[in-house]
Amino acid sequence: MRLRWCVLAVAIVLVAAACGGGNKVNESLGGSSTTVGGSGATNAATPTVPSVCSTAKLTSPDVGVTPTTITVTVMADTGSPIKPALFQGSIDAVKAWANYINDNGGLACRKVAVNVIDSKLDKQATKNGIATACGNSFALVGTTALFVDDISPLENCKDKAGNTHTFTDIAELQTEPSQQCSAESFATLPLGYSCPYTSGLRTFKVGYTQYDYYKKLYPNLQLHGVFAIPKDLNSTIEATMPIIRAENRMGIASDLEVGMSGFASQPDYTQIADAIKTHNSNYARNGLDYSGTLYERKEAAAQGVSSVKIWDCSVQCYDQRLISAANGATEGQYVWLNILPIEDGPNANPELAAFLKYDQKPDGFGEQAWVAGEIFAAAVRNAMSANNNDPNAITRANVLAAVRNLHSFDANGMVPQMDVGARVGSSCLVGMQIQGNKFVRIDPKQPGKFDCDIDPKTGQPKPPMTLTIDPFGEYHG
Repeated sequence: MRLRWCVLAVAIVLVAAACGGGNKVNESLGGSSTTVGGSGATNAATPTVPSVCSTAKLTSPDVGVTPTTITVTVMADTGSPIKPALFQGSIDAVKAWANYINDNGGLACRKVAVNVIDSKLDKQATKNGIATACGNSFALVGTTALFVDDISPLENCKDKAGNTHTFTDIAELQTEPSQQCSAESFATLPLGYSCPYTSGLRTFKVGYTQYDYYKKLYPNLQLHGVFAIPKDLNSTIEATMPIIRAENRMGIASDLEVGMSGFASQPDYTQIADAIKTHNSNYARNGLDYSGTLYERKEAAAQGVSSVKIWDCSVQCYDQRLISAANGATEGQYVWLNILPIEDGPNANPELAAFLKYDQKPDGFGEQAWVAGEIFAAAVRNAMSANNNDPNAITRANVLAAVRNLHSFDANGMVPQMDVGARVGSSCLVGMQIQGNKFVRIDPKQPGKFDCDIDPKTGQPKPPMTLTIDPFGEYHG
């Protein structure tokens, strides 16, 4: 039980995905039209029914496909008493995406049906869920489960012809190396970790976007500060240490690196507040979930900390509770996203508009699950196109091959352009800051845009830093 709660408290740091929060929709959000780099919103073409659908005799080419339906499964941790409805947003969004697809022509001349599996924050339930999906669904879409450490049901799943290694998992979360490195599993926003991997040295890629923004904001400030590291699991340490070492090399010196548990309370953060005062630190980053940043900020305020210029956090802090539970202590907090924020509203991007229209309870997890659905839809259409536009060519093997060949994808501008098949993500981000009682877009200010950290010398996005380290050997907290 303790292990599961620790995972829940800190595992979201593992993903490059928007966390379950943010303001709902603020259509009046303004902002400058100036963009630092940026991937602009592309026009979302409304799906149309292929002309072949009027004449084709539809069959059941594979498991999960009938002449009338394509069935996918969304598996998410929702039913655990530890945290009820944890990833309910993912389930809601995949269902909403299916309704959107069905209202606009379906896929391969068929309607999309959605099965739901609760993985319950439990290893065995997760393993069983994959096996169940193998038997009755065409693919896993929007997987949001924290315990996918045994992928044998995925890799041993047989298609209608008896072949294995054909079952596709388009995951929102990939917390374990076994899932990250599986040839059948793909992330909605790739992490940039090298594979295969079990332990020891591993290569990581970390973008400069945040750091370069801070350099522009404070050009004469030598950044140095404290780093709180989620210590309860190897996977959270592995996710955090590359970020710290990359920031060290970029120019942010470490005054203190300390491991913190998901069980930590506000008094446990006194040591961090004391270190900030001792070193006159001007930078602080917490790698735990939003509550870690909340406790750190509240304790710093209680201790009269005033030297920090940059309170830094990534997607795990995109959570309204960081505002509502802080009583003003988190004012000025920076939060970086690699997906368009919900606050941009429907006028900023057509894909975001569709998501907000069809998902009645939109959140960050849901947004990522919607992207998983759009990856699947692109793969189905590409599999048809590669086979003479035959709607009966959508076998598991053909669609998996199409995902592997999906090398340019941005969900119509809802996410930065990425190479899904090669598992290469993007360094393009949106910078948000807590101002008053809301998240406000600060970089770039124009809704629908990303900061892609354009190098003025080349006119191209700045390549991420590549570093090879043993993340556990680097941890001394």
